[in-house]
Amino acid sequence: MGQLLRSSVCAILVGLFPAASDAGPALPTEPDEFDRREVDAYYDWRNNMFFRVFKLESMEAKPNFMTARRTYKVSVNQFGYEVAVTYAYPLFYWVDLNGDGEFEPGAGEMWIDVEEDGPNGNEKLYDPMAPGDAPRGPVPLPPSPSLRSG
Repeated sequence: MGQLLRSSVCAILVGLFPAASDAGPALPTEPDEFDRREVDAYYDWRNNMFFRVFKLESMEAKPNFMTARRTYKVSVNQFGYEVAVTYAYPLFYWVDLNGDGEFEPGAGEMWIDVEEDGPNGNEKLYDPMAPGDAPRGPVPLPPSPSLRSG
């Protein structure tokens, strides 16, 4: 029974998310603002990003798609709610490929679109903890040894 359930979840996810091309993964298009599939939206002041969480499969399912946009202005409206003015397209995309309700960057479920031009095949898999040219995750790189004695 467990194998049948996992196969069904995989078949549903394959139907929702088109196959990847040579240019990169084919991500779903982000639903419009106020779409009923959006289950959460919030501004995170720590990283100055606006997140949107979706249930693309059905409203009874776990959230399976999330985006994050950079913001360039945040204010509080007359009713005390934060209003974030964002860039047109997301910088980050998450797709819950294994259907566990979690977005796991280390499991190949996170993409970055450095051009912020919408899902068109130029997005790349992103792992915030992978070593690279600069710090990418929550843990900063250790300081370089200095030549000063002391």
